[in-house]
Order: sequence, then C-alpha cells, then structure tokens
Amino acid sequence: MNTIPSKIQLAGGHGGRHDPDRVARHQHDQVVFHRLLSLHEHVQRDLELRPDGIRARTRSDDPEVVALLHDHVPAMKQRLHENFGLRFWDPAFAELFAQHDKVEMEISLLPDGVMIEERSTDPNVVTLIQAHGQVINLFVAHGQQQAQQESPLPAEYQRVLRP
Repeated sequence: MNTIPSKIQLAGGHGGRHDPDRVARHQHDQVVFHRLLSLHEHVQRDLELRPDGIRARTRSDDPEVVALLHDHVPAMKQRLHENFGLRFWDPAFAELFAQHDKVEMEISLLPDGVMIEERSTDPNVVTLIQAHGQVINLFVAHGQQQAQQESPLPAEYQRVLRP
C-alpha cells in the first residue's frame, strides 16, 4: 500500500523519520540549499539537453558557492540513490524520486563548480530529467522566489504518482 509522506517523514526521509542522523542530514541539506538560493546571482549554469538526459555545468567565481556546490550536488545524488526524497509538494521533484531507480547520475567536482550528467534509458524519465534540469536553471536565475513555486511537469510526461 502506498502512503503519502507526512511532514515528519519529510524531515527524516522515506522510512527514516525517527533516525536522528537522517534528520540532521536533511536539516544540513536545507541550510546548504537555501544558502545557494541566496547566492544565486553568483552562480552560472550551462544546460545541455541530450537524447538520453542532460549534461549541466554549474560554476562560480565565489569560493563559498563552489564549496556549497561541492556539498549540495553529491548530497542530492546520494538522496536520489537512497530515495531519501524532498519537496514532496513539488510535482517534478516527487516524480523524480518516484522514478529514482531509472536515473543514472555522474558528478565531477571541478575547481570552479560541478559537472553533472543525468540520463535514463526510459524516454519518459528522460523528459523528467530534462524538466528537472530546466527547473534548476530557474533556481539559479531567480533564487528563493523560484524555489517557492511548484515545478511544472512537461505535458508529454506520463506521471507515475497521482496528482
């Protein structure tokens, strides 16, 4: 039986709502994410849509931003791998975590940021990966204002979760 995660589960992650380590990880990830949003004007991002997903380079001349990216991006890869979801209220993020087992991600830490490649052999998931990549571009462009908005799903994406 599928259940909708409660606010407590959001803090602790799927299946780990009482695990203090996961709660602490989630809180740390939130602090890093919000700091990146506050520094969004110091971030540059190039997104390449590919037939099987995306390639994105996110970089900065600000050492604090680079350190935050080096923390944030591997943490998000780990969360996806573990299905330790977040932003369950946001359709694109909820769908991405629901499809986590169909996403391959490679990260390269660069002196000025990160290079990310996300791909899938499932064309529906490719559409989702590309939409998520574009949402991250919007976070970079608009910071906290954008992060408060739901991320739209492409019309052609076939949802696996009920709205």
